[in-house]
Amino acid sequence: MNKKFLSAILFGALMVSSTGTFVSCKDYDDDIDEINKELTDIKSKLSDLESKVTTGGAYVTKIESVEGGLKVSVSDGTSYNLTIAGTPAGSTVVIDKTTGEISIDGTPTGFFATTGTTPQGESTAPYVKDGFWYFYDDATKAFVKSEYKASGNAWAVQKGDSVVLHIPNEAGVMQEITLPTSSSALTALNATPSNWTSGKNIAWSKAGADVTWAGKKGNVTAGQLLIGQLGSETATVTPASYDLGAQTLTLVDIDGKTAPVTVTATAAEGDYVTDRAASPSGKWNLAIAMTDEVTADNIATAFTKKVNGVDKNVKYALAVNGTVMTGYEYVIDTQTVNESKTNTAYNKNQIGLASANVALGTSTLSLNATTAAQAYDSYLTFEGASKSLAEAKGITVDGMNITVPATAAATPGLSVTVNILDITGKIAKKDVDLTIAGASVSETETVAPVSIKISTVNSFSVDLGTIFTNLDANIAQYADATKTTVTTADGNFFALTSATSIGDGLYKVAENTAIAFKKADGGAAAIAARNATKAVITLKMDGGTGSSYVSAAKDIANIYGTFNLTLTLKDKQGNELKKVIVPVTVSKPEFDDYYTANQYAGWNEGVLSSVIDNSTQNTPAFTMPTNLYTINKKADGTTGMTDAQPGYTYTYKKTDASEVKNVASITFTDVVKDGFLKTTDYKVKASKEVVTVNALTNGGSAEDNGISVSKEFTMKLAPAFNKAKLVYYTNGVAGTVAAVNADGIIAALTEDKTANKPKNGLALQYGDEEIAVSTTAIPTSASNDHKLGGYKVTTGSAATGAVVVEFAKSAESAGTGVNLEAGDTGVKITGLNAGQGGELVVTFTDYAGIKTQATIEYKK
Repeated sequence: MNKKFLSAILFGALMVSSTGTFVSCKDYDDDIDEINKELTDIKSKLSDLESKVTTGGAYVTKIESVEGGLKVSVSDGTSYNLTIAGTPAGSTVVIDKTTGEISIDGTPTGFFATTGTTPQGESTAPYVKDGFWYFYDDATKAFVKSEYKASGNAWAVQKGDSVVLHIPNEAGVMQEITLPTSSSALTALNATPSNWTSGKNIAWSKAGADVTWAGKKGNVTAGQLLIGQLGSETATVTPASYDLGAQTLTLVDIDGKTAPVTVTATAAEGDYVTDRAASPSGKWNLAIAMTDEVTADNIATAFTKKVNGVDKNVKYALAVNGTVMTGYEYVIDTQTVNESKTNTAYNKNQIGLASANVALGTSTLSLNATTAAQAYDSYLTFEGASKSLAEAKGITVDGMNITVPATAAATPGLSVTVNILDITGKIAKKDVDLTIAGASVSETETVAPVSIKISTVNSFSVDLGTIFTNLDANIAQYADATKTTVTTADGNFFALTSATSIGDGLYKVAENTAIAFKKADGGAAAIAARNATKAVITLKMDGGTGSSYVSAAKDIANIYGTFNLTLTLKDKQGNELKKVIVPVTVSKPEFDDYYTANQYAGWNEGVLSSVIDNSTQNTPAFTMPTNLYTINKKADGTTGMTDAQPGYTYTYKKTDASEVKNVASITFTDVVKDGFLKTTDYKVKASKEVVTVNALTNGGSAEDNGISVSKEFTMKLAPAFNKAKLVYYTNGVAGTVAAVNADGIIAALTEDKTANKPKNGLALQYGDEEIAVSTTAIPTSASNDHKLGGYKVTTGSAATGAVVVEFAKSAESAGTGVNLEAGDTGVKITGLNAGQGGELVVTFTDYAGIKTQATIEYKK
C-alpha cells in the first residue's frame, strides 16, 4: 500500500458531508454493560430511520460529528442523535466524491482514498479493528493494519450516493446500516447469479447455410454466429423505489475491465413482465446479450483468461453506473470450439414457455430454460383455429409479446405457436395452450409498514386500508382467495413453508390457507364482496410445538431487518390480478414481552432486595425467589408466553476488589470477610431461551438456533437478620439516645399497651415486631418461644434457624464493659461516669455465620 496514503489517515471514525466525510465515536467494548439503555435507544432510532428511507422515500441529507457520536439529518426535516453519554466526538476526514482526495480537519492532504469493492464483494472502505485503522491495499488485494490508532469503532462511510453507518446494536455488536444520501440513491443490490455461473456452457454454433427467418433477428447467412439465449437473473434493490431499469449496468472484472455484453433490467412482476418501467417490489429481471465484439472466432475465449497456460472463466461483478454493487461471482461460460461442434438440431417436443399464464394488456412470454438454451431467436404466431379465435377476440402477438384486450378476459381454448430458430440454423415450432387472465392486473400498492417480533405468536395483521374495498369490479369477480400467496424475494426472511425457492426465485412465506382476510369488525371477509380491510398472515412453525420457526437464513442474525413481502391476489387459473407490497420489520423479542416484574417479590424501583439463606450452619447460600417475575399471557389471555421463570447469572466485586463476571452462583467466601458481608450490590442478568428458528446451515440442512431474551437489574443482598435495629423509648416516643441510670443500666423495654403505661426502655426491633433487651426475651438457649421476625434469638450458641445476639460498645465509647443483666433488668454499661456516653453495638450472627450490626447512642 502507498505509505503516503497511510500517513494521511489520522482520524477516528467516518462521517458524511456533501462530498463525503468520516468521523469517530468512542470504543464501546469496555463500556457496553453501562450503556445498554443508550444502545436500545439507538436501536429504536435506527429502526425508525431505516423505515423512512426504505419505504418512505426519504434520504440522508447530512451527518455531523456531535458529542457522544453522530447526528443524522433526513430530507423530511427530522434528525436522529445516535449518541452515548460520555462518548467524545471524533476528528473529521472528508473524501472528495469526484477525486477521492482526503482532507483532514478541512486541510487537503494530497492523498487519495481507496474505494470500491474487493474480489470477495467486500467494501474497500477503511474500518476499525482492535483500536487501529485498516486500509485496503490495491497491490496485495487485502486489508492491512496501519500504525494509526483510532479513537473509536463506530463510524459512517460515504459510498457513492449512500452512507454506511457502522454502529453497535443493542447487544454491543457492530452492525452496518446503509442509507441513501439522495432521492435516487441505490443503497443495496442483492442478485442471484444462478444462470451466470461456471458450468452453464452457453451454446453457440456457426450457421451451415443461409436461413430465411421471420423473427426479430432477421435472416441468417452461412457462417453467421448463432448464440443460445442466456437465462435471466433476478436482482432486488434497496430502496424498492430505485429505478434499476434506467441505469447503466455492466459486468466488470477485478481489474476494472468491462465484459463485452449488455445488461438490461426490467421490472419483475411474477410469471410475466409487464410494460411498466417501475418495480414496486424492488425486484428486477436482468437480461444479458453479447455485443458485436463477440464473434464466431473469439466467443470461446472472449470471457476467459490464461492461468498457467489454461483458459479459465473470468469472474465479473455487476456494476451500476460504474459502481460495483456485488461480489465477483458472475461468469459468462461459453462452449469451447469442440463443444460447439457437437450441437444438434432442436427437438420440437422440448419447446415450451416459462409460463403459459397471460395477463390482460401487453406482456412478454419467455421460453423455458431448456428451450432458451438452444434457441437463437423465437417469435409467436396464431395458427389454425386459434388464429380465428385470436382475431375474433382482438388478441395479437408481436415477436414474443402478446396483447390481450380487456374484452378477451378469460378466453378459453386458445393456443399459440412458438417458432424457434435454434443455434444450428434449424427451424422448429410447437403449439402451447394459453390461460388468459380473467381481469386486468391493477397497479401494485404498498401498505403501511408492519413491525413484528419473533415470539411464540406466529401471526400478524396487515392493514389493507381501502386497497381491497376499492378493487376493480372485474378483479373482485375473478379473484380466487384460495390462490392468494405471500412471497418475499429475500431468502433471509425468517418464516418459510419450504427451504427451497419456488419457480420465480421467490421464497414462499405462507400458503393461501395461512392468509385470512378480515372485515373491519373482525369477521371473515370475501374478496368478491370487497369488504376486506385486513389480512392476517400466519407464519410457518415447525414440529407442531408452536415454538420453532423455519428460516432460509444461514446466519441467525440475518433473520432481523426490514423485508418486503408481496401479497398476490390471483384468479382460479393462477393469473396475477393484484399485488400488495407489505414492508415488514422483524426484530428480536424483548424480555418485557415475556415477563413482568412481580411487585410482591421484593422490588423497589427496579432494585431487588434479597436475603441470604441461613438454613445451613457456616454455609451461606442464596436462591433467587421463585416468583420474581410473572409470565405474560398470549393474545388468548390464558396461555403463557413462555413456560418457566428465567435463569440468572451474577456479576459482583470480591473483597479483594477483583470482579467475578456472569457466574451461575454467588461464592460467599469471595464476598464475606471476618463474618461480615462486604459486598451487598450484585448485577444480575435474567435470561431465557424463548423460541427457536430452524435455520439452514451452509450445507443446506436445518439446524435449531435458540433465541433468548435477557434483562439486567441490580440486586441488594443482605443477611437474614439485616433489618433488626435497636430502639429506645421514653413514654412511648422512640429516641436516638438511650438513657443510662445511676446504676449504669439501660432499662429493658416495658409496656402494658395502655395509655397509663406507655413504652419505655430498650428494645430490639424487626419490622413491626419488638422484644425487650433482656435475658428473659433473649435467652441463652434458642427456643421457638423467643422469636423476632420469625427467627429464634439467643445469647448462647448457634442453632438451626437461630440468630445469636451479642452486646458491646464501640472502641471510642466511655465505660469499661457491657453486660446483659439477668432477668428483665436490661443492659449494664460498667465503669461509666455521670455525663459520659458512647455507642452501644449489637451484633447478630445468623446460623450461616453472617453478621450484621445495629447501634444506638447511650448517655449517663
